[in-house]
Parts: sequence; C-alpha cells; structure tokens
Amino acid sequence: MARPAGTCDAASSSDLAVRLAAARALLQSAWPAAVEREAARGAGRTFLYAPPNGGAAVLRLVVDPPNLLLHFAEGARLPDPAGLLQGGGRRGRYVCLGAVASGDEAALRALIAVAAASASAAFEIDIDHKLGATA
Repeated sequence: MARPAGTCDAASSSDLAVRLAAARALLQSAWPAAVEREAARGAGRTFLYAPPNGGAAVLRLVVDPPNLLLHFAEGARLPDPAGLLQGGGRRGRYVCLGAVASGDEAALRALIAVAAASASAAFEIDIDHKLGATA
C-alpha cells in the first residue's frame, strides 16, 4: 500500500541515487522496447520514455531532490485499483516512487504496461516540469 501524501521524499541524496538506478532498471524491465532520453531541467534530471516508433513520450521519470516521481502522460485514463496514481490534472498523473511499497511493484508494473500499450494514442508530456511541483 502506498504511503500517505506528503511522504514523497528520500532519506538522503545517496538514497535518491540508488532509487533512481532502481527506477530506471524497473522501467527498462517493464517496458523493454521504450526509448529513454534524458532532458536536463534546472537542478533536476528528467528521463523521457517513448515507444520505439518515435512516438511521443508517455512516461517521465523526474528527479526533483529529494523526490523521485514517475509521471504518466495519460494517467487520468489508466485503471489504478491499487491507488498509486496521484494528482488531479485533466490528463496526467504521477506516482511518488518513494511512497511505493515493495508489495505494490506489480501494480506499478501494470500501470507502466497499460501506459506503454496506449502509447500510440498518447500526447507528448510537458517536459518543462517546474522543480518542486508534483503534478
């Protein structure tokens, strides 16, 4: 079960680096065909994940110290029985990876799989994410 809102942070920057490596490995294994590209934005790092056919990015992994967020471009449309998705925008939603319990990894993988399957219909996500904003 996910932790309550407001607990989206890492214990230290070294913990954040470890969690970033784990998150990138999770995304690679959950969506092996995805094309990852990095976009530096301010003090943080952003990794965009798009289908191999050159379509728009449907996932965005945002390093916003001390937070690590996984944004779903069309998250509002995704089934989320585990309640991992946060945010209230018209389209996008995010998962605070620091708040995902180990027992919720299967649910997170399912969200990634559904997002990847719908990649052809997704729109480009906002890569101009403002650091400190969570949605």
